[in-house]
Amino acid sequence: MKTIIVYYSKTGHTQDAAGDIAAGMKKNQITPDIRNCREIKFRDLSDYDLILVGSPCHAGSTAPLLSGIARPLERFLKSIPPGLLRDKKAAAFSVHAGLGAKNTVASLEKLLKRTGAVLVSSPGPAVRAGAPLSLWRGPDYSPGDRDKLQRFGSEITRKR
Repeated sequence: MKTIIVYYSKTGHTQDAAGDIAAGMKKNQITPDIRNCREIKFRDLSDYDLILVGSPCHAGSTAPLLSGIARPLERFLKSIPPGLLRDKKAAAFSVHAGLGAKNTVASLEKLLKRTGAVLVSSPGPAVRAGAPLSLWRGPDYSPGDRDKLQRFGSEITRKR
């Protein structure tokens, strides 16, 4: 199963989460490509069977009309024409420093569905790391959250 994890990360926590999900996938002999959304074209996604997307939770996610998705990833996902990923399997995850991660995951999942992708795990995981409204790295997520991400990677590839 050809798999990709597309993420955006300013301080590195979401990139780390993508790596931990990938570690869980490797338990099932799946080695995903891991790419920053700024390094890939949306057309490339059609080559994959399973597509995961991850975003830090930005402050606006607590407001009902805002997605909480990091703008570079949101722009990337919105650039995908509706139906391009029809019947591709997909899932989402988020890293947050306080509140709103569930809303961010839900917003990511909504954008994935718009592309025609089929969600295979909903809601996806949200883990806590960093500092609110910060440009610096802040605290890492807990060992329990690391296990949660690795289990997610393992479970999502075992089912397929």
